[in-house]
Amino acid sequence: MNKLFTPQHFLLLLVISISIAHCAKKKEEIKTNIVIDAMTSGRWVVEKFSENNVDVTSEFSNYEFQFYKDGSVKGFNINGESVGTWVGDVVSETISSNFPNTNDTLKRMNDTWKIVKNSFTYVEARPTNTNRTAFLKLVKK
Repeated sequence: MNKLFTPQHFLLLLVISISIAHCAKKKEEIKTNIVIDAMTSGRWVVEKFSENNVDVTSEFSNYEFQFYKDGSVKGFNINGESVGTWVGDVVSETISSNFPNTNDTLKRMNDTWKIVKNSFTYVEARPTNTNRTAFLKLVKK
């Protein structure tokens, strides 16, 4: 009598499952590295920022942002720098940023942002917080 599911079949399925899981994890890791490399190579400026349908882009006119691989971000302007943190999530297509001890302008950046459009030279995003209406476009300098 022929068995449909032998121990050899089980072992083969196990090996295939592990390989697929490993490939998926590796693929996600590669995407994460691409995002981190894109964000950390060069400085970024705010091309557009609106909140509650009011354009506040001019508040950011003197700022440049540098993202670092260690999860820190610095906002530079003529008065110095402000240090914050950032986290990119490839799976949820979000970037979270937080400038804890800073002025009201940079506090506008404190949120988790859903990326709606992007390339290696720009990112367009909206807050995941549905109680907030805002739009952010960063471009690489």
